[in-house]
Amino acid sequence: MIWFAELATSLGLSELQLSLGLIGFVLLILVMIYNAMRIRKVEQEDHVVDSIEPPLESAHNDHNQRAEPTLAIQEEVVTPPIIQLIGKIDPLIDCVGVLRLPEAISGSEILGHLNEWPKYNAFTCLFEGLNTNSNWEGINSNNTYTELQIAIQLANRTGPIGVVDLSDFVSKVQVLANALDAEVDLPPTAETIEAAKVLDQFAAQSDIQLGVTVIPKESHWNLATIQNVATKAGLILSRDGREYQRVIQHQVIYKLVADQANFLRDDSSKASIGMVTLLLDLPRVPQETQPFQLMLDDAKLLAESLNGHLVDDAGRPLVDEAVSTIVSQLEQIYQSMNQQGIPAGSATASRLFS
Repeated sequence: MIWFAELATSLGLSELQLSLGLIGFVLLILVMIYNAMRIRKVEQEDHVVDSIEPPLESAHNDHNQRAEPTLAIQEEVVTPPIIQLIGKIDPLIDCVGVLRLPEAISGSEILGHLNEWPKYNAFTCLFEGLNTNSNWEGINSNNTYTELQIAIQLANRTGPIGVVDLSDFVSKVQVLANALDAEVDLPPTAETIEAAKVLDQFAAQSDIQLGVTVIPKESHWNLATIQNVATKAGLILSRDGREYQRVIQHQVIYKLVADQANFLRDDSSKASIGMVTLLLDLPRVPQETQPFQLMLDDAKLLAESLNGHLVDDAGRPLVDEAVSTIVSQLEQIYQSMNQQGIPAGSATASRLFS
């Protein structure tokens, strides 16, 4: 290797010095390549985690906010529902996946796999199994099943399900199918997204929260006065103290709020209440209870007891003509919900308008 000796001589180095220098250079290059590969691997893993678990804020911003027509408006905080192992799946509001099992599998084994699903999701998930008596039921650890139905709700009050949430659901169903060696049948994603949008449009048209407001004829009220009148009227104070409720057969018909006051926390003797509002969540209360008429009758009695009068959301007196118009509009909404197969106050309506 004459050229190597000549190169060493030209650099003023011995052949040994040049050899050691080249070896060190090669080792340095290898270390740099190794570190670069490690950094790239970590970045890829972080990207995968981010894609699997998108920030809650981003998921929320994907949903379109809807304006809800009301006589009196009160903002509500929507709590993400808990994934349910027991519940009735309804194709009217759910995307349903079917898993056909190769043989009967115990409920305990199925539940073991379902425990790996997240406990909270923006859209409710339901699980049902076809037992050996050919009945669909919530998964029971003591029974065995030949088929499974896994569903995710298509829409709720936050809006329709989006591609990210639906894709995450589909991937989880596929993982479960692989674990159980089952054949899986899921509707096409594009059709499901379109069905969710249509359902959300129907829900937006039916999502009415009616309010009837009582204001004082003279000075403001204190909480003690309102609490006394509400209690005599048979209303029940909520646990958090923020509202009174009219409850009939374990069903909340409407709620009463006094401005932004808390009946348990605020000073009950201070005359600071300028209005009392009765609020009806229309789609969540059965039509046969005649909730609006019941709320209106109670509001008139409360107004008389509190020396107040009824007004609409614009502060105008609530006259009979306005009430008749409201009743007519409500009948149209009830009819629309019945035609959709989601009557007001039904279990399906309660899930859709959650």
